[in-house]
Parts: sequence; structure tokens; C-alpha cells
Amino acid sequence: MTAGLTRSLRASSLSLGVLCLATLDVRAETPLERGTYLMQSIVACGNCHTPKDRDGKPIADREFAGGFVIDAPVFHSVSPNITPDKETGIGNWTDDQIVDAIRNGKRPDGTTIGPPMPIAYYRNLSDSDVRAIVAYLRTVKPIKNKTEKSTYKIPLPAQYGPTVTSVPDMPRTDKAAYGNISRRRSGIAWTATPRWSMAAAIWPKSAPAAGSSRRPAGD
Repeated sequence: MTAGLTRSLRASSLSLGVLCLATLDVRAETPLERGTYLMQSIVACGNCHTPKDRDGKPIADREFAGGFVIDAPVFHSVSPNITPDKETGIGNWTDDQIVDAIRNGKRPDGTTIGPPMPIAYYRNLSDSDVRAIVAYLRTVKPIKNKTEKSTYKIPLPAQYGPTVTSVPDMPRTDKAAYGNISRRRSGIAWTATPRWSMAAAIWPKSAPAAGSSRRPAGD
């Protein structure tokens, strides 16, 4: 009786283990799910790339269509269209070109993307996270909307540092290291705002450095 009960318990435990693994596999976060989370929270691309109404609220059905204007003493920035539209958006860009624009601030034609794009923070995005963002962008509704080019009274850098080609994922088991990366990523949400971008351009010495938790005065 005891031996039979033991065998039954072992069989039940094995079945439960297989069921748990299967459940974890089914519930595993897909690139699109991860991209949706990032884009709707800490990456915050819509802060600049989605046009706003007079009350400052995102215009319905215009997600990432561009045209949001930020005027500062040293630049006139107009957010570009980053929908999959092939004529006025990024529909003709490859996945690698989009990744390069996000992490290195380079367009496919080799020109540099200027403020308010917070490249210093985006450079920290892991390969899986930046690819997840691309997966999300591919699902956005294409919107034909040609925007004017941004103009700058300051020279833009040839590049924002050594070209980033790969950033490994940080194991979540390493809580200290993963927490540091998470803090850097959480900084993106508030650096990707007009107020911070203007502060960084107008007062570059007093603006927060990449990875800093300090915000411009008044925020």
C-alpha cells in the first residue's frame, strides 16, 4: 500500500511538473508583448512621436504619426513619423536600421538624429528589448504624414559614442545588476519628455548624465 501510494505521488508530482513547465512556456512573454509593455511605459516614444491636441492629449488614431513640435533656443524639433508608412514613415527601414536609429541615433542615410531623442539611455537597451520595440512598431497602423525637418543651431555629434552592436540581457537572478539596468531604463520615461530634452540642450552641464537619477530643477 505504501509503495503504491509512493508511486502515485511521484507520478502526480511528475505530471504537475510537466504541467507547470507547459504553463510557463505558454505564458512566456512574446517579443510583441514585451514591446507593447515597453512602448506603453518606460520607453515612452509616444511622448514626442504622437501628435497632441490643444489640451496636450494624444490625438486618437495618430499614434507615432509625428509632427509634435519642440522649440528651444538652440533647436526647432519636429518629431518624425515612425509608423510603417512607406512614403512618409519608416516602412522601408529594415529591422537592423530601426535598431541602429534607436541605439546609435543614426538614420539609414547616415545622418545623425538630434535632440530630443534620448540616445544616451536607449544605448542601454538589450538586444531582446530593442527587437521587441521593433516588433511593436511593425504592428502600428501606417499613417501618411510628411513632417518638416528639425533644425539645429548647434552642431550634432558625428556619433554618440562607440557603435552599439549588441547588449546582452541581464539575468534576473542577478538582482543587483538587473536592478541597475531597470533603473536606467526607467529613466527613459522622464528623459523622453520635452522639458528634460530642452534642459539637456540649453543647460548641458547641469542636465542629468546618462544613468543618473537626478532630474532638471522644477521636475
